[in-house]
Amino acid sequence: MRRYAITVEAAGQLVVVTTPSGYANALAQAMDEAAHSAVAGTLAGDNTIFVATRDGVSAQALQDELAGHLLQGAA
Repeated sequence: MRRYAITVEAAGQLVVVTTPSGYANALAQAMDEAAHSAVAGTLAGDNTIFVATRDGVSAQALQDELAGHLLQGAA
């Protein structure tokens, strides 16, 4: 996340992740392969990923967790 994501924002039951141009597909694939228990799946474009949350998981909770990964290692 920290390497490729720029922003993470909850929107309804989705979490929208933005990346630099060309990085969304690689990050979405990594997210899918990680098989996070809160993530039902991803849909990626060139610089945007829609992350669908599983039933019973709020998009806000997933946003908070993913945003925490952006801050890890930040000075």
